[in-house]
Amino acid sequence: MDECPIKEMEIKFQCVIDSENRLFEPVPARQVKPEWYKKLPTMLPNGLNKSSETIKKCPAMHDWLSMGYLIRNRHSVFVFIGHDGNEPISISLPLKDDVTPEELKKIKESETPEQLIAHSKGLILAENEWLEGSQKHGGHPAVQVKGSSWDDKMAFKFKMDFLIETPKGTSCYYLDPFLFDNPYFQTWQGVIDTDGFNQLTTNNMLIFYPKVDNSFIIPKGTPLVQIVPFVRYPWKHTVEFLSKEELHGKFRKEFQGELKKMNDREPLDDRNEYKQVYRKNWASKKEFK
Repeated sequence: MDECPIKEMEIKFQCVIDSENRLFEPVPARQVKPEWYKKLPTMLPNGLNKSSETIKKCPAMHDWLSMGYLIRNRHSVFVFIGHDGNEPISISLPLKDDVTPEELKKIKESETPEQLIAHSKGLILAENEWLEGSQKHGGHPAVQVKGSSWDDKMAFKFKMDFLIETPKGTSCYYLDPFLFDNPYFQTWQGVIDTDGFNQLTTNNMLIFYPKVDNSFIIPKGTPLVQIVPFVRYPWKHTVEFLSKEELHGKFRKEFQGELKKMNDREPLDDRNEYKQVYRKNWASKKEFK
């Protein structure tokens, strides 16, 4: 590949809300891992008096978990899932940190948007803005995705505190945070050309589709979206069909050659920790600071 034409790779998260109550924070993804993944060993018994490898032994897992940046919420968010007449709606409320368990219980008991407004008064951030209507029905109507498996719910949307700006010739993947597997919602994924489409209220809109039929809380510090910047290059594709002889040749060359290092790995100790063969021999350096 030709040398990258962009000399200084920098992604800028420009805060456009001057408030100590800002809701979001960007952090390098390598700093945050799912709790279940951190506890997962590389080998586990499979019930047949043998051990099986877990995904933690797969080199790609570490690469994906470390790619780009995670956007997290700095305050807990209550997401109301319900109906307004016959229409499904979702309402997201960023909560103040000093909400008591009793106050939170009352918010959770809300069955209508009107009850939610009454029960949450004085307990949410940016209250005036929300009550004026900008967040009242803060999502995309269910009819917009008619025919999908989630067309019975309104998507909810956050206006992120940060605009994203990247150098000319680059874009960003907006992805569901890898392996976090949030039980309540999924992040709407896509690519945005953040080198040009970075005006106010453009690339800072985050969309989520509920997975559940009931209201829920997004705890403070939850990864919401994974942002991965990349350089745009033109691509073309070809399809090749290899003969049996070519396949056997690749097997002899690769599985009995270079990839033998991977397949012959032995544990370093009784914790089943393995030498970093992939990182040492094949992985390219990736930096997201």
